[in-house]
Amino acid sequence: MDALVSGRNYTIAHRFEKALRLIRNALAESELSVAGEFDTTGLADHDGKKYERSRILLIDSPLLNFEALALDRAAGVFFPLHLLVSADGERTQVFAANPIALSEGRLPMGAAGPMGRLGARVALALESVLLEDHAHRGEPESEE
Repeated sequence: MDALVSGRNYTIAHRFEKALRLIRNALAESELSVAGEFDTTGLADHDGKKYERSRILLIDSPLLNFEALALDRAAGVFFPLHLLVSADGERTQVFAANPIALSEGRLPMGAAGPMGRLGARVALALESVLLEDHAHRGEPESEE
């Protein structure tokens, strides 16, 4: 299954560094943490186009991790959630992986609920960045 089909894509109308700062702030406000990150600048995407600047953020929620691991330690393979942030000129593209779709729904017992809630919290944090940006620019919300 193509990872792009199974995740969510967002476009933030800011340059990479500012968008990264806005994403980090929104995640912190949602009580999510960045457990780690990888600089993926220069790696190619699925079309063979190299990213100008990009980073993978590992998004974590200790309480949701604990909940998933309490029933089956194998659930740890699916945490933390991976978020690809890449520069696209004056904009920044964000892709949130969806491990539930990637595994075709065959997650270890107890992992689907916490992973789904983690994905939903990340989506809300990213959407808050988009809403705040639209409010500051005075633009109407766009349906994507």
